[in-house]
Amino acid sequence: MINSYFSETTKVMKSSLIRELVAATKNVPGLISFAGGFPSPATFPKDVLSKLYAEVVADEGKDVLQYGASEGDAQLKGELLKWEGYTNLTPDNLMTTVGATNAIYYLSRAVLNEGDVILCEAPTFLGSLVVFDALQADVQSIPMDNEGIDLNLLTEKVKQLRQAGKKIKVLYTIPDFQNPAGISMSLKRRHELLNYCLRENILVMEDNPYSRLRFSGEELPTLFRIANDEMQHPFLVTEIVSFSKILGPGMRVAFAKGNPELINKMVSWQQKVNITPDCVTQRVAAKYFAGGHMNPHIHLICEFYKPYLDKMLDCLNSEMPGFVQWTKPQGGIFLWLWLPEDLNADKLFFSAKDHLVTFIPGSKFYPEGQEKYNCMRLNFTYSSIEQIETGIKRLAQLLKSIYV
Repeated sequence: MINSYFSETTKVMKSSLIRELVAATKNVPGLISFAGGFPSPATFPKDVLSKLYAEVVADEGKDVLQYGASEGDAQLKGELLKWEGYTNLTPDNLMTTVGATNAIYYLSRAVLNEGDVILCEAPTFLGSLVVFDALQADVQSIPMDNEGIDLNLLTEKVKQLRQAGKKIKVLYTIPDFQNPAGISMSLKRRHELLNYCLRENILVMEDNPYSRLRFSGEELPTLFRIANDEMQHPFLVTEIVSFSKILGPGMRVAFAKGNPELINKMVSWQQKVNITPDCVTQRVAAKYFAGGHMNPHIHLICEFYKPYLDKMLDCLNSEMPGFVQWTKPQGGIFLWLWLPEDLNADKLFFSAKDHLVTFIPGSKFYPEGQEKYNCMRLNFTYSSIEQIETGIKRLAQLLKSIYV
């Protein structure tokens, strides 16, 4: 009976398939999971944060326990500007949000009408696909190569869509240690992509949860920095930065930076949805930056995670049959496996559960109707070194047993 009251959007809205899959394997004794996107609790700076929370509430409670500004805490925004070192940005270029997905929603809500096209990498982050789907956008995916989104295929896709009368508004991308594939866009490709989007009047939404989790190799400038510093086109890119994989996802701290007019419209949506981000947590984050904790903490996280990535890559190399391929990221928290085209990872998911190992099937990271089924995502940051060794061995044995 209650279903008759639901809006049309609610009737078709999808829940997080990843959360459902993770729940389906919960409480299985002895199961090793590479499925979630969880950072290791060992990396949470609990001691420093617990002191800061106590100090902030005790010393500044009259301020931070009150309603706050919809655009975010002024102290935190000031610290973020100092931390990132932009000299031509002001607080009007920034807003803080309750996690990065909120920022993705506000940006999408600000610019997309029903049926507008948003372009994305294939595969891409399921959480963003859910947002775009809820707004009834037309999500079109473009495959990647080992340098990022394929520009030739992107050019062809844009031409086809425009010939069909489609309005293309935004390109969504995760350039660094992409979720789910682990691929990082090359510097050359970053410049080529930005120049193309500038020519074609396509805004860029840069999702950046992972760029600071680099364990090896050369740090690359974000798309926003290239557009702002080198191209002198700061309106082209809106960058969304999450601290979920750095401070802890439970804090729900993220920020967006971009054109002040667009940021202002995003703030208007935040005002309607959340009123304000968590004032206490924002001020704690501000004090964390002001105390000089962030950069040393990021360095420690990278040192902590590198052996886990190395172990997973070593185990894949030694255990996996020759018909399996995988990405080799230099950071982040995920890598991606390609199987032969006639192997379906959705079906393999249930067999793997019986072998006490689990992953996320790759099809969940594609828009509906554009899925690939011969692929999977593995997370290396939540399991122990021993679990990685045992889990990869179990997965390899399963693949060998069904594909000889």
